[in-house]
Amino acid sequence: MVGISMRGVIDKIIGKSEETAVAPSETYIKAIPLKAYEDVDIIKSEVRAGNIVITNVSPLAKQNIDDVKRAINELNEYAVLIKGDIARLGEERVILTPKSVKIWRA
Repeated sequence: MVGISMRGVIDKIIGKSEETAVAPSETYIKAIPLKAYEDVDIIKSEVRAGNIVITNVSPLAKQNIDDVKRAINELNEYAVLIKGDIARLGEERVILTPKSVKIWRA
C-alpha cells in the first residue's frame, strides 16, 4: 500500500469514488488584526481558503465599538453559513475556523 493514504483506503471501503477523495491542502493559523470593518472580508477570504484566523479586535474597538459589534455579527453569520466555528479567546481575540475544524469548549 505504498503511496495510498489511509483516507483513500477508507473511502474505497465505504464506496466513495476516487475523484471525491481529495488530499487536504495545507492549513495555516493566521493572526489578522481587525483594524477596520473592511478587514472582515480578508478574514472571510482566509477562512474560505481553509485557514484558521485569530483576530484581535482591539485596534477597531479603539476607533468604533459599533463597527466591532457589526464585524463580529458578520463573522458569526459567516461561520454558520459555511458550517465553520467561531469563539471568543479572552476579551480581545476571536478565532474563526473553516468547516473542517471545530472548537472544543469546556
